[in-house]
Amino acid sequence: MYQMQEGTFSLPVEWQDKTMNVFVSAATGTEGVSFVITRERLPWGMKFGEYVANEIGKFAKKVPDYAEVLSTDTTVSGRPARTHEFTWTNNQASIHQQLTMVEYGQVVLMLTFTVPGSLSETQRQQLQALMQTVQLRDPI
Repeated sequence: MYQMQEGTFSLPVEWQDKTMNVFVSAATGTEGVSFVITRERLPWGMKFGEYVANEIGKFAKKVPDYAEVLSTDTTVSGRPARTHEFTWTNNQASIHQQLTMVEYGQVVLMLTFTVPGSLSETQRQQLQALMQTVQLRDPI
């Protein structure tokens, strides 16, 4: 059985969950602020730490004007995770992202918070509080 916010259904075992959850702020003056959850399977034979290093390397090479703000090991719901915060430019606009990659069995949950301009200290604290509320079930 596959679970989603609205209900459940029977999903063939051969199918992979590639869903994306996108949340946007409805508050005035927060256009472009989003929190997105995606799922990526660990490549065959690759460990979580190797995957994380590879993904961060991809950002550094492919994202225009990439600049690392911080990168730290953490946990989310008791699972190993890595938080990587960086800035970059999209169409001459500055973007600030905080990506938390969470080991979830053979899947990596990618929790990405995006804000135009720069992430304020208050926003960072609110994001940390949100991350502490994440409660994950055991992978199937």
